[in-house]
Amino acid sequence: TISTYMRMLRSIYNRGVEAGSAPYVPRLFHDVYTGVDVRQKKALPAGELHRLLYEDPKSERLRRTQTIAALMFQFCGMSFADLAHLEKSALDQSVLRYNRIKTKTPMSVEVLDTARGMINQLRSNQEPIPDCPDYLFDILCGNKKRKDERAYREYQSALRRFNNCLKDLARALRLNSPVSSYTLRHSWATTAKYRGVPIEMISESLGHKSIKTTQIYLKGFELRERTEVNKGNLSYIKNYRLGR
Repeated sequence: TISTYMRMLRSIYNRGVEAGSAPYVPRLFHDVYTGVDVRQKKALPAGELHRLLYEDPKSERLRRTQTIAALMFQFCGMSFADLAHLEKSALDQSVLRYNRIKTKTPMSVEVLDTARGMINQLRSNQEPIPDCPDYLFDILCGNKKRKDERAYREYQSALRRFNNCLKDLARALRLNSPVSSYTLRHSWATTAKYRGVPIEMISESLGHKSIKTTQIYLKGFELRERTEVNKGNLSYIKNYRLGR
């Protein structure tokens, strides 16, 4: 209950910062527990996840939302924050190398062949601005310095817009389960767990830093091993037979 109220307070604060009526304080809620009951289901059933990622919503706006969601899933359940803040320098040939926004954990994700076209669809064509991030995707403008309060407001607006579009996409595809930006991340992990992938590899693929998130890491996993897990997840959802 307390964490629910704290999430509400954080949401009100974010809206206040976005509206300019509250000062921006970096990591204000960093040490405040805002978790949710682990018994609450956040992952989509495989059939609904298949439809979310592959069924045509017959709307250009929702197709763009679907493309972003598909990339998040194909990048090992990447968070929306990490996806939106990826810079062009992160893409090294066929591998994404970046630090997670939340934990600063160094990450590497191999770009699957199926993701290349989607990357080009969303790729930003904006010329780099001195002292500003040169974003890979056209989700954020890239015309504000990284620590600028306006950059924080812009991200919060983008996140809210994406979550609203996800809800519209779910309605258009007649899904029964609620969908949010976190759903893709949790669904990737749940799919891997269902397929028998070790919890330690799932944890490392997601970039979890704290042992409280899953379990203590037994060892590091090679990029090749994590790529095979990612390919397996994608194949399982893509080829999932509806109605089985």
